[in-house]
Amino acid sequence: MDGTRGVNGMQNYWGVVIEQSLKDQGYIDHLNVVAKRQVGGWGMLLTSVPADAAPVQIARLQSHMVDISNDCWYAHFFRDDELIIVYQDCTFRMTIDRLTWNDSIQYGLHHGIPLEQLDFKPCTTVDASTYFGVSVGRR
Repeated sequence: MDGTRGVNGMQNYWGVVIEQSLKDQGYIDHLNVVAKRQVGGWGMLLTSVPADAAPVQIARLQSHMVDISNDCWYAHFFRDDELIIVYQDCTFRMTIDRLTWNDSIQYGLHHGIPLEQLDFKPCTTVDASTYFGVSVGRR
């Protein structure tokens, strides 16, 4: 398997998880980490999740994220034009079109995330390939 398709042939979701958003760093071992990039003090992880396992994987990730009452973090997953923003206590499903992001951005702002950090990048395979320096996408 090349990381872009699950065992049933469905295209995988690509995910971006910030290491510091996890209350237990050991949980990283349960993620399918494809690449890592250090940005300042943050460890950015590029993950791959089979589409049919995404709902369970997202719920599991949420249970391992820092509690929203302590600090607000998000992860995001994408494939094609789908975008899923995952906060510790809720998820937002939208497209990669910025015009669909308002609810998720407002939620993040309400919980103290600066607007410039609510850009949900990368959210395409082209951007992820550039950002992480690896080949991402359909092969």
